[in-house]
Amino acid sequence: MAGKVTPAGRIAILRAAGFTVFGEIEEASGVTPLAAIKAAASGGVAPAVRIDSEADDVSERTEQAWRDTGRDVGLFDDDGACLICLTGPGASTLPWLLARPPEHGGFLPVLREHTTTFEFVSASPTGSPIVSVSEEEYEHWVVVTSVGGH
Repeated sequence: MAGKVTPAGRIAILRAAGFTVFGEIEEASGVTPLAAIKAAASGGVAPAVRIDSEADDVSERTEQAWRDTGRDVGLFDDDGACLICLTGPGASTLPWLLARPPEHGGFLPVLREHTTTFEFVSASPTGSPIVSVSEEEYEHWVVVTSVGGH
């Protein structure tokens, strides 16, 4: 089980994974990390993409599915950045991090190394859409959702 997510710890994890971290944002158009996590975990959401968790290239496929889905739904701003919230104890109470993912692949194994999971929630800097990555029993899911009218 991963330890409590701390403000400095999550920035260090994202930087170790190759993200460029620009700063913290409390909320985006009223959407907080907690609201985004709840929306992404809602029983009514269906995955946009499913990846077999037993696939040899599961991390690469999951990461590419997140990038492709995010690009298709407008997750990233003009600089390629989005809001990120790592999952784990304490994470949902912290502000969003505005960060740009690395151009190269391979950030999901680094996240798993530091947090024991591939899971995270991302949102557009405008608050919508929300694109999350989760580990289900036999699959990794990329889910697209929103909070309320956002």
